[in-house]
Amino acid sequence: MIRKLLVIAAALSATSAYAVFPLFAAKCGPGLNVDTNPKGQIYMNGKVAKVIKRPDGQITGNSAGAYVDITPKGSEPPMVTYTARDKSTGTCEILSFKPDGAPAAQMPVGRASHTERAGQGQFDARGEIPCAEASGAPMRQCAFEVAREGGGSATVKVSLPSGKMRIIYFEKGKALGADLSQADGDMTFMATKQGDVFKIRAGKERYEIIEAVVFGG
Repeated sequence: MIRKLLVIAAALSATSAYAVFPLFAAKCGPGLNVDTNPKGQIYMNGKVAKVIKRPDGQITGNSAGAYVDITPKGSEPPMVTYTARDKSTGTCEILSFKPDGAPAAQMPVGRASHTERAGQGQFDARGEIPCAEASGAPMRQCAFEVAREGGGSATVKVSLPSGKMRIIYFEKGKALGADLSQADGDMTFMATKQGDVFKIRAGKERYEIIEAVVFGG
């Protein structure tokens, strides 16, 4: 009996080692960005997700019909999979990760992530960028707000002529995606760079975003 209890205790101890809420940022498919914070919150495209913690240590986040399943792996990056609103599934790309007890430099935790701050309306700069809302439409100036994390990671929120908002995500100096959905009709995302200008197509929309918007300066 004692031996059995010791085995159970050891198993529980091993599970608890993986139960620490992992701090990471991830790209999940073409239109879903996910990050976590030390408060045990999950942000999906800048919005706080509903969190479900399961007895086996797995963590599920749910927001706007999309789901992410997080399997902590201790000092290694977690396994993160997603189910998008259109029911497509896949494995997320981990962009940054802070192991428990690691130096804060690996992932800034004293300051909220750029997606989190954008979701809270906390922006570092505002201005205007060229944009077009429809195919073939001429470019015009559109208001933007940006929340930066440093190193080329940022969330750019653009106000379109129709009043619709578009959010574009950058990680480590690369334009990775936008908050496109089936409702947009076209979920294509393409980004190129000419000089210091990111030329972006998000569905039928076009944007030109200079490096200074993303990096500051």
